[in-house]
Amino acid sequence: MKDGNPFESFWNELHIDFIDTVAYQLNYDEYSIDQWNRLFPFVRYPVIALKDAPASFPMEARYRSLQKYMTWSENIINEVQQHQKNLFNNESYIGIHLRNDLDWEQACSNVESYETRSFMASPQCLDLLSSSHTFVTHKICYPTDEEILRLLKNVILRTRIRNIYVATDKRSMIKEIEEHLSAQRVHVKHLDPWLPVIDVAMLAHADYFIGNCVSSLTSIVKRARDIKKLPSAFWGFSN
Repeated sequence: MKDGNPFESFWNELHIDFIDTVAYQLNYDEYSIDQWNRLFPFVRYPVIALKDAPASFPMEARYRSLQKYMTWSENIINEVQQHQKNLFNNESYIGIHLRNDLDWEQACSNVESYETRSFMASPQCLDLLSSSHTFVTHKICYPTDEEILRLLKNVILRTRIRNIYVATDKRSMIKEIEEHLSAQRVHVKHLDPWLPVIDVAMLAHADYFIGNCVSSLTSIVKRARDIKKLPSAFWGFSN
């Protein structure tokens, strides 16, 4: 489990070691439940870490409801609550996810030439459309600053929430957001936590969320919010 990078550094940062490693050849579907239970009964294996995702990517729509079985640890909830208090005095806030590092810009550069509905996590928003002829666009994958500011302003005017939490892998756009929304007197905060799951949890517990339809990080947040029936939107897709 800890051979090579990024595996070794990932688990070491979490201070986790393993007592054993077992090879398996099982599928992740309803037909394999008995096999899983026979090989890895939960009484003997209360915790199992998998090196790779056992399911296909992106997650099929019929499995998204499984998110209800995922819970936040007490440590993460405590940290989130502390940030909510320190950053926003426990007031309502909008969480936004900006995926704008160079690797993402390159990944999105030719996306329209693929004419696909399934590019990384894109089914999470394109599944909402009745038309099967709508493909992933560059606007959805790598929205412009103008699109980000447009949708964010619309959400602020609708919700009247003026606190904004930014989670990003590169550019937080704090200055641009504050200048564009100066009339709304917004308060924009960005943590860049050492553990990305803190960003995920902060976004999942926001009063409103705007994310990137193609991003798998956004998809985790969206599934967690859907279980709680919390509102979400997507750059380049929502009004």
